[in-house]
Amino acid sequence: AILDDEAALLERWRRCTRNTGMRYLRSPGVHHLDLASMSLQQFARSGPGRGDDPPFTRPYSRPALDLFDRHCDAVMARYEMETLHVRGRANSLEIQAECVRVGFDARGIDRAPNALEAKRVILALGAPHEPFWPAWAQSVAAVSSKAGRARAVRHIFDPGFELDAPARGETVAVVGAGISGAQVAIRLAREGARVLLLSRHALRIHQFDSDSGWQGPKYMAGFARLKDYDERRSRIRKARHRGSIPRDVHSALCRAQKDGTIQHFAGVEVGAAGLSGERVSLDLGDRTLEVDRVLLATGYPSRRPGAGWLDEAIEAHDLPCADCGYPIVDRGLRWHPRVLVTGALAELELGPVSRNLSGARRAGDRIVSVARPDWHY
Repeated sequence: AILDDEAALLERWRRCTRNTGMRYLRSPGVHHLDLASMSLQQFARSGPGRGDDPPFTRPYSRPALDLFDRHCDAVMARYEMETLHVRGRANSLEIQAECVRVGFDARGIDRAPNALEAKRVILALGAPHEPFWPAWAQSVAAVSSKAGRARAVRHIFDPGFELDAPARGETVAVVGAGISGAQVAIRLAREGARVLLLSRHALRIHQFDSDSGWQGPKYMAGFARLKDYDERRSRIRKARHRGSIPRDVHSALCRAQKDGTIQHFAGVEVGAAGLSGERVSLDLGDRTLEVDRVLLATGYPSRRPGAGWLDEAIEAHDLPCADCGYPIVDRGLRWHPRVLVTGALAELELGPVSRNLSGARRAGDRIVSVARPDWHY
C-alpha cells in the first residue's frame, strides 16, 4: 500500500502550474514518472507525444508542461494506476504483528472501506493539506468574507483555486516572489492587471531548487557520512533555494517591470491589512498600499507532514525521529520493518532532492531493493 494523504496531489500541481501560466517546467527532461531515463524524450517523438513545438526548451532540455502531462497520463494508464487508487484521507496507522492497518476517511464514497491492511506501507506524504496563510491575511479574509467579498484574499494553492482574469485596470497584490508568485504576477500583467509583487527578500535566481551536485555523489557522499541528524538538517536548509526563480522567469519579470505592468517591492512585509471601502489596504510599515485583491503565493508550512494521526503512530510504536521531528530511517528508507517512507519524510536520508522527481526515483530504487524476495531484514 502506498499512502498519500493528498490523493489528488498530482492534479493539484497541474492546476497550479496552469494557473500561473507556466509553459515549460523548471526541471530537465530526464525528470519524469517513468522508469527508463529517456522515456519522455521517446514519448515526445511518438504519436501521442507530438504536438508541442518545441517539446523541450533551453536550458537543460526542459519539457513543455502539456507534454509532461500527456506522458504522466500515458505512464499511469500503462501501469493501470487508476484501478489501484483508493481515494481518501488517512487518519490512523497501526502496526500489527502480520500487517499494517491504515484507517482513512473515504470522503463520502459509497461502500468504500474505512481501513486498508497491507504487509508493508510506504508513506509518500506531500505538502500539508492547507497552504500557509499569514495571520494578517487570515484576519482580512474573514472580514472580507463576511462582507461578501470572499475573492478579496485568496491563496493560489487553495484546493479548487482558479486564477480569474483581471478586470480592466484592476490592481492585484501578489505576496511571495518565488516561482509560483512570479508566474502569477507575469500572467496577470499580460492580461491587463497592474501587479504589485511583494516579497521579504530580493529576487533569488537559481535554475533548480537545489544545486545539481545533490543529484549524485558530489554532495551526497559527504551527506551520507554525517551521523549527526541536526547537521544533516542544517545541510538541507542551506542547500535549498527556497523562494527562487529560474533565469527565464526572471527575464520575463524584468521586462514586465520595465514596461510598468509589475512593480516589485523587495524587503517588505505586510504588518496588517483591512478593508478600505471596496479595496484591500496593506500596511507595509513605511507605506500603505490599496489594491483590488490579494493573491498569496506563500507556499506551505515547513512542518513535517502527517500531523495528528502520524504523531499518534510515532508515539504508539516508538518510531525514531530526529530533533526536527522527521523520521530517522535506514538506507532502505525503513522507519520500521513494515513502514517505509519517501518524499518529505525521507529527506534526512535522501537529502534536499527528496521532495522532487529525482528524489522519488532515488527512493524507488532503494524501496524496490528492500522488497526483493531474496532480501532479508
